[in-house]
Amino acid sequence: MKRRPPYPELVVAGASAAWGLFWIPLRAFQSEGLAPAWTTFGQFLAPLVALIPFALLRVARRQPAGIKQYRTGLLVGVAVALYLDSLLLTEVARALILFYAMPAWGTLLELGLMHRPFTRWRAMALLLSLSGMLAILGPGGGSSASANIGDVMALLAGVIFAFGAMRVRQAPETPVFEQVFAFFLYGSAGALALAMVPLAALGQPPDLPQLVRLAPWLMLVAVCFLIPVMSGIYWGSRAIDPGRLGILLQIEAVVGIASAALLSGEPFGPRQALGAALVVGAGVVEVAGNQRRPAAASATMTTSPPEG
Repeated sequence: MKRRPPYPELVVAGASAAWGLFWIPLRAFQSEGLAPAWTTFGQFLAPLVALIPFALLRVARRQPAGIKQYRTGLLVGVAVALYLDSLLLTEVARALILFYAMPAWGTLLELGLMHRPFTRWRAMALLLSLSGMLAILGPGGGSSASANIGDVMALLAGVIFAFGAMRVRQAPETPVFEQVFAFFLYGSAGALALAMVPLAALGQPPDLPQLVRLAPWLMLVAVCFLIPVMSGIYWGSRAIDPGRLGILLQIEAVVGIASAALLSGEPFGPRQALGAALVVGAGVVEVAGNQRRPAAASATMTTSPPEG
């Protein structure tokens, strides 16, 4: 019998909470003059650079490094790149709430592609998610009169993330290093492609002096934050049942939305609070519904967090 690692719930809870605060260093890089799309690209490229020597070592030992995980890596990487861009291009709370409305898309994917029954739990998750989006995007839902490019990116990120999460759940167990390396490798490609889109809001690449000044800080965030957080989530998820894992991953949304309300200096009123409560509630309902699937069906699936 495989021995259970120590305190996996604590590791996942801590990593999820830390990820919910990641908008803070993102905004710090933006305040230093790094354009939004290039800030996001840096968050993928710096960890990739740090991991490449270990990937080459694995290749030399004839071990897989994660390069073959390109389908899931691209889906999840592009989704997270869009999400990080949205945190810099719209209000933080709006981006978080719209991204975490993903139970709506996950429910529709399960119904349309996996032909699962439309249960009351899925109906509730869909209704709560869509209501949360309406609270934010409807009249009076924020300081913007209509959806902006950041809002669109957050919504699109949630849709793509739902596809990636479905692939991860159906995939066989993959070593943690492969998952993390594939995330940063293919996420870098996706983030670079997004940065090249000719939209003024995405900004221009940094000049050489700016890059030299910020590169050490990007590497510091990569080594001390991004790589440990992503590795912790993937590692801890292996020893946690899917229902408990889903609840623990909701900590990210709660911490992110609460910290944005307290620290971002952006509007956060009753509409934002209602939207936050609805989308977090949708995530909890989705987890509760998954817990009630027949044991035989759930036993055929391996669940890992898609973040990264």
